[in-house]
Amino acid sequence: MSSALGPTLAGIVPILLLIGLGVLLRHLGVLDGGTAEGLKRLVVNVVLPAVLFLAFLGLEFQPEYLTLVVMVPLLCLVLLGVGRLARRWLKAPPVATFLFTGFEFGMVGLALFTAAYGMEFTPVAAIVGLGHEFFIWFVFVTLLRRQSDGGVGLGQTLRSFITSPVIIAILAGLLLNAVGAREALESNVLSAALLTTATYLAAIIVPVILILVGHGSRLSADGVRTAAPFVAARFVVCLALAVLVSWGIVGQWLGLGPAVQAAVFMLLILPPPFIVPIFLPAHRADEVAYSNNVLSLYTLVSVAAFVTYVAVVPSLS
Repeated sequence: MSSALGPTLAGIVPILLLIGLGVLLRHLGVLDGGTAEGLKRLVVNVVLPAVLFLAFLGLEFQPEYLTLVVMVPLLCLVLLGVGRLARRWLKAPPVATFLFTGFEFGMVGLALFTAAYGMEFTPVAAIVGLGHEFFIWFVFVTLLRRQSDGGVGLGQTLRSFITSPVIIAILAGLLLNAVGAREALESNVLSAALLTTATYLAAIIVPVILILVGHGSRLSADGVRTAAPFVAARFVVCLALAVLVSWGIVGQWLGLGPAVQAAVFMLLILPPPFIVPIFLPAHRADEVAYSNNVLSLYTLVSVAAFVTYVAVVPSLS
């Protein structure tokens, strides 16, 4: 085996095996729907916050990162506008506007990136996802709720934001990092034990999420036919953005390294947020089905695209 092929396979094969394991466990009945939903809640409320807290606590911030924090929400707003046009052009249901923007950073992106390149690059991925989380909680969820429920107040939006375990973990990590508390936390017996516990939790994010991705990848022929035009349209737009932004803006203009470029590319090829169907009311069952088909198909496309990227860029060092 060539020296170039080894790192490539080391990054790609475990991703594919874990996704395949999720498919197998579903077929064998080892992992049923109820258990999968419980694992998702565990990831969102415990494991992902642990990963993000450690990432932001250990982040070595650079001034150029501020550009990324601002740029990502702006790109999401642009995609929201493009989504309105694409929905009309494709004659897709109203929810398609929201499926055109936002990215499933927590439940897919972070696991893929960590599996391919290792935990040491997680802080880089986290800073790329920081602005995205603000967009999701302040803009995306607010507009989606308004379309579904007819309106949502500022208080409700703020309450959702400040009670989110993910946001709490990000803000806590950033604050402790800013005041230089990392060494003090590591030297104190109790806080060091808590950091070790968080490290243990963070270690399970890759296998659990990739198994869940495999478990949830179920599409009928009708589902593929329904979702394919929209998935193709969004993927072409986002792939063009991923190449332009990661190589042109991040690499050439900002002069940031391959780790940041890879993280930006990863973010922009991810599927839409998995929370979209959750906010749709019961009477919009057809749109819920459409959303689930789009999310399932787009996740498979995203994994294939990221695997291809890892084959081209097997190492970030």
